[in-house]
Amino acid sequence: MMLLDGEIIMPNGESKNWVRFLTTLEAFYILHGNWPTVIHVYPFFITELQEKLSKKDFRRLRSRIKLEPDKDNPFLAFDAVGNRFDYAREICPNGHPSVRAINWLNIKQPTYYD
Repeated sequence: MMLLDGEIIMPNGESKNWVRFLTTLEAFYILHGNWPTVIHVYPFFITELQEKLSKKDFRRLRSRIKLEPDKDNPFLAFDAVGNRFDYAREICPNGHPSVRAINWLNIKQPTYYD
């Protein structure tokens, strides 16, 4: 995400789904105090992650969170006790998680051409 005159602007380039993915994870963490165990994403985004991340990082990501292909409800996250955050239908909470999603996933930032 980027800030422009104090407003959050979502990039519309190649990285937009990566940014939505991280935003969903971090919003979930801010709301519930723990990380989700499942996130619904576009099926093509799973393929994109396989291409953008190293094999090791993709395996590590999949060991942290289940990627559920869902073209109708992307960026919907859940945990084992029923907490949820839906990027498309909920307002992202204010605040910053104590740990960034990229650090929790323990992977390197993929390269995008925005």
